[in-house]
Amino acid sequence: MLKIERHQLILDKLKVNRKVLSAILSSELNVSEDTIRRDLKELEAKQLLYKVHGGALSIENRILSYNERSVSDLDKKKKIAKKAVKLIHEGQVIIMSGSSTNLELAKLLPPSLNVTIFTYSLPIALQLTKHPKVEVIFLGGKLNKTAQVTVGIDVMDSISKLRADICFMGTDAINIDRGITESDWEVAHIKKCMIASSDYVVSMCINTKIMESRRYAVVPIDKIDAIITDDNTNQSVYKRFKEKGLVVM
Repeated sequence: MLKIERHQLILDKLKVNRKVLSAILSSELNVSEDTIRRDLKELEAKQLLYKVHGGALSIENRILSYNERSVSDLDKKKKIAKKAVKLIHEGQVIIMSGSSTNLELAKLLPPSLNVTIFTYSLPIALQLTKHPKVEVIFLGGKLNKTAQVTVGIDVMDSISKLRADICFMGTDAINIDRGITESDWEVAHIKKCMIASSDYVVSMCINTKIMESRRYAVVPIDKIDAIITDDNTNQSVYKRFKEKGLVVM
């Protein structure tokens, strides 16, 4: 089998399974694991997959660090934040997930605005300390250093005891059939708690994450009230969300 054929087979398997194991590929393609490792290295250099110990993940399945996320698709996230800020009103109790889109939203809050914001995101909490009137309540727990958010049972317990007027949910993937899904198990459970504790839930999602799906379920689509995206011109897709009762902005 030619190398180009192996590469295509590896990418095809990643598209279906989102991950591949070197040992299994070696057996199925009848080549050594050293050959597979070289293949994966070459494909990673072309930014077609993400190499990990013992195999590889699809690019979409890799969990980005906070620093990576904060600079990725920044123009799109700013556009979403400008729409989201219009939903915020004086005196509201707000809960924000630990997304880089919510960080952009925190930067846009008017100086005169008096609201209470709960968040488990360290960068968002620090950004809000600059605001003269926002009351910031940081939900403490075990710190995930890569994502710069707190996780664990303490965070979920705190969220379950509060009631928010509106939840701004950074979204890794949203799908008509599977609802909101996440790549990280702990974050999926925290987001589920956030939604259960909120009267109105806004999914903030760049258009490339629409109709995508990740490993861990958060909530079905009927638990979401609105979607804010950077581009809602694809009427055939967004019509289906509207038919489910969601507002699309």
